[in-house]
Formats: sequence, C-alpha cells, structure tokens
Amino acid sequence: MAKRNAKYYINASKGKKITEKEFRQSGEDDYLRLLTLNGVREDVKGTFLEIGCGNGRMTEFIAQDWDKVVAVDISGEMIRQGKKRLKDFYNIEWHETDGQTVPLKDNSVDFAFSYLVFQHIKTKGMIKRNFKEVLRVLKPNGVFLVFLRHKEENMSYWSSGVAYNEATIPELLHGFKLLRSDYKDDCYTFWLWLKKDGKP
Repeated sequence: MAKRNAKYYINASKGKKITEKEFRQSGEDDYLRLLTLNGVREDVKGTFLEIGCGNGRMTEFIAQDWDKVVAVDISGEMIRQGKKRLKDFYNIEWHETDGQTVPLKDNSVDFAFSYLVFQHIKTKGMIKRNFKEVLRVLKPNGVFLVFLRHKEENMSYWSSGVAYNEATIPELLHGFKLLRSDYKDDCYTFWLWLKKDGKP
C-alpha cells in the first residue's frame, strides 16, 4: 500500500488524488488537534517516540517542537519515503521495526504517541508486547498517549483489529498509571493517557 499510494492509505479523507499540500496540512491539523490542544506542548522537551510514523505526516510538525523524535514503522517503504520527505530535519531518527520491539535503550523517552495504528493490530498479545516495550523505553513519569479500538469489525478486513473496553483496559496497565481516558460505550475508538511509574 505504501508503494501504491502512501498518502492516501495514511489519510484517505481527501481521496486517492490527495496532494502533498493537502497531506501536509492534514498532518499539521492533526498535530495541533491531538497534541498541542491537549496541552502536550506545554512541557515540550527531550525525546518523543512516534509509533507508526508512516512517511512522516505528523512527524514533521512534532520535530519542530521536540529536541528529538524517534519515528518507527513496520513498513520500510514508509520509512524510506519519510526520510526523503523530511531530509532537512536533523533531529528525526528513523527506524523500521518488527512491530513489537522498539530499538531504544531503557528509560530514554519522555513522551510516546501512537495514532491510527493500534486499532489495526490483530492480536492482544502483540498490543501487550508493544505496551511492554513502551514502558521499558519511557523514562520514569513519562507519558504514553495511544489510540485504541473499542468496537471490533470483521477481522478479515485489512483495517480491522482487536478491541478493548472498560473491563479489559486494565490488562494494559501493568507498570502504567491511567491518567485519563475518553472511553464511551457508543464510540468506535478511544484515547488512553498513561504514565509510567515514577520510581527510578
């Protein structure tokens, strides 16, 4: 999909003929909506981990505010496109990953973020392994903001994934404190704000 039409599969709202200008604007709009307006920029500093960076749609704007951005994705093609698109940014570290591990040292990240990624993961085991890795690389008191699926659909669809509800969210909290959630019974997806235990 990345080779066929990366911009469309990352952001389908403008259709298959989405322009680079429209694509960049969508990245800036989502950065402002999801991070800036949620108060994340108030404490901007240090290292930001973006899980599922694609070709850098939001990475570009994150990198303008943070000292360092570690951008990871399972698609080598997305990573190659991202490096090319954002070649003038010297504070972005790109990594193609296996979707379950993060190639960073323990306690090395101040803030972790993932949007439009985890709701496509097919097994809870894989999601739990990702959460364990994020916990490992976050510094004490570091925050993880993650977008999850609430309602499952036909798992044969490429976009489908496992879902969580109020009863199963605690399965993900080992080592994390739940700061807040926007979970609602009638919603398709929801956000979790998690904080790593502050003990060294």
